[in-house]
Amino acid sequence: MIRFATVLGLAFILISVSSAARGENILFFAAASTADALNGAIRVYPEKNVRVRVSYASSGALARQIENGAPVALFLSASPVWTKRLASRNLLAKDGNRPFLGNRLVLVIPKTGKLQIVIRKNFPLAKKLAAGRLAIADPAHVPAGIYAKAALTTLGVWSTLARRTARTSDVRSALALIERAEVPAGIVFRSDVVAANNVKVVGVFPQNTHPPIIYPLSIIKQFETPAVRKFFDYLQSPAVAKVFRNFGFEMK
Repeated sequence: MIRFATVLGLAFILISVSSAARGENILFFAAASTADALNGAIRVYPEKNVRVRVSYASSGALARQIENGAPVALFLSASPVWTKRLASRNLLAKDGNRPFLGNRLVLVIPKTGKLQIVIRKNFPLAKKLAAGRLAIADPAHVPAGIYAKAALTTLGVWSTLARRTARTSDVRSALALIERAEVPAGIVFRSDVVAANNVKVVGVFPQNTHPPIIYPLSIIKQFETPAVRKFFDYLQSPAVAKVFRNFGFEMK
């Protein structure tokens, strides 16, 4: 029996081998930041005899689960880093790895917050936080945090903020801290803010301050079936593109 690591907060869903073989159930791992949009796309999938089950977490945590044998058919990562790693281990299907989505990085505050600031070189974000902390996803492992650190480094302010961050296991957890006003500000993806009621955007990071934000969509070779390939193609259809754009994503 293959054993794979348990990830804190990951609602891992197992499907039976017999159901998977029939192609009626598809297990999907996806970056936490895609939850609202991907759930919307799945709801309107016309193949009603196919059930798609999704587990959302940080891309790094999900990739490691796949490496350790999780029976996952599809993977939507918030960074190409993790799909390149899976590809290097020969885990991806032929013609089953494509750039899918784009996003933007934004600085947000609680809806009742008063912080005002212009994002530019050496901007005084640490001072504006006063005694509070900046919520970001873990910059060591989570794409949103990695992009945030890159942007703040490019702008010359990471050194003043590195010890002033509240680091979370995924970007949605960072957003939750901001929504509950437990921190005065945070950095998340633009798509995270679309469905959030208790935050507001105070700035968008210039795209030249961090690597391009690209979400690759991949098929895991071992669990590819005709139903998986059909759903993979469906996700790249015009109907689905409209759903993702409504949630603040860009299509690649």
